Amino acid sequence: MVSQSHIRLEREQNYHNQVCLSCIAGLYGCRWKRYRRSKEPSSIAEKVFAGITTLSFLCATAWLYFWIIAENDAYDFNRFIAVKTHSYFNWFTLFYALTVLCVIYTGLLVVFAVSHMLIGLQLHLHWFHKVLVVTVILGSIVSSVLLSKYWPMGFALVWISFKVTGPILHILSVVLVTFLGWIVSIGFFRINLTAVKYSLVVCFSILAVSIYLIPLFTFPPCLMSGSVPTRPKVMAHRGALQLAPENTQVSFETALKYDISGFETDVSISLDGELFLLHDETFEMTTNITEVFPERAREPASNFMWDDIKQLGAGSWFLERDPFKNVRHLSESEKALYRSQSIMLLKDLLDIAIRENKSVVFDLRRPVSNSSYFHSYVNHTISEILKHNIKEHQIWWLVGDSTSAQEIQAASSLFLVTGQGRWNVDSLKRFHITNVNAEYSEVFKSDIERYSSQKITSNIYQVSKRWLFSLLWCENVTSVTSSACQTLDNVSSPKAFMSAGGYLALWIITDLLSVILIIGFFLLHRRSRYILRMCPECL
Repeated sequence: MVSQSHIRLEREQNYHNQVCLSCIAGLYGCRWKRYRRSKEPSSIAEKVFAGITTLSFLCATAWLYFWIIAENDAYDFNRFIAVKTHSYFNWFTLFYALTVLCVIYTGLLVVFAVSHMLIGLQLHLHWFHKVLVVTVILGSIVSSVLLSKYWPMGFALVWISFKVTGPILHILSVVLVTFLGWIVSIGFFRINLTAVKYSLVVCFSILAVSIYLIPLFTFPPCLMSGSVPTRPKVMAHRGALQLAPENTQVSFETALKYDISGFETDVSISLDGELFLLHDETFEMTTNITEVFPERAREPASNFMWDDIKQLGAGSWFLERDPFKNVRHLSESEKALYRSQSIMLLKDLLDIAIRENKSVVFDLRRPVSNSSYFHSYVNHTISEILKHNIKEHQIWWLVGDSTSAQEIQAASSLFLVTGQGRWNVDSLKRFHITNVNAEYSEVFKSDIERYSSQKITSNIYQVSKRWLFSLLWCENVTSVTSSACQTLDNVSSPKAFMSAGGYLALWIITDLLSVILIIGFFLLHRRSRYILRMCPECL
């Protein structure tokens, strides 16, 4: 006779099991009541929506990877939108957070759908979930189109990142395909139609083999034999941009606290010929011009006299917007120092560079057409720089074509004429250009190797994350321009470093383990099926 306690325990267990089923069916299809749940075969439409849900999860996951990698250029992304809208907002963080929510939401739906299939419940996705799932997919498509058109560098950076994240992504893919192998093995022994079950196995096999061989068709990580290349030098991008208001004296002085070899900045010319530092065409983004000259906020910066420019504050915006979420760490005296910053002259930066023996690289912006320096701005800049006691090659002069290179070389041998962007080695040698400054998406490892073989140095911008710095280190880049000199200062070795043998061993072991587990899944379910066939009462 069964004891009362045993019956009570059995009822409690059944109750808890029903609670679990209620949560799965309720959250997935709003079927909270037991009588609404069914174990009848799922309709084709519901199976299709299960696939669409999985697709939406994959889209959201891909976008999460995109935002993680694109964080290297998060500030530039926000600045790009701010210039278009004339209003600053941290859009990058908003899109990042929304993507995380989408991944969690669609991921839970996928888990619930798989649970339905494993338990044997009929699939029934609630219409509200269907709307949101389709919205995620449409949002992914629209985002891809817009970013491809207006901010393509994000996708270029993602492509580059595969050189570093390739092994990690490969392992994750193998784990997923192994888990899928468990599901396929269950379906193989449950499906009665021979053609369908073997078609399922063939499709899965093609997918698995494709995943296993991915490393053959993607960029390998930092595969090297022998010693690690020399650590790239770091050029402070507009000073310590993430720690202080850009292109101000406090920003450049802060950058000197770290291991940097020089400064990168942008130079404009006032109507009366003063060379000052400013990245944008107007003062709207990085000064308080809306308070001092509100009617001239969107006027070109080179249309101002220096007496007007020096009235502008260049530091309070950093405290108000807090673009890098670090203002809370500043003391009151530091905040007061930031508020006191004004537009900086190029000659003041040159004084710092000469004193500290640092290089200076800058983009020179052509003034407005009504400026008296519209045609002579290059010669004017050269003459102003030569008034300082600069050392040979302390100033990097960026040129975009051979004519500009010859003009600068003729003006003075003190300048290090630097090719802007991707240049052919023959052209560089023909015009005696020994340095190249390019964006990370403009040159490849093969270009850097060719430059190095001809004793041509290379500087890559803009590098803020350790993984990208490590990758360029492995590729033997001479120097990088960085907005995060404080972050790179702590990188003592390339984080992506891996020997060719280690990478090969990781690849083979991961794939072999997956194959063994998948074969084990099929053998296990085959044995279980055999036992049930031989012993029906075991059901």
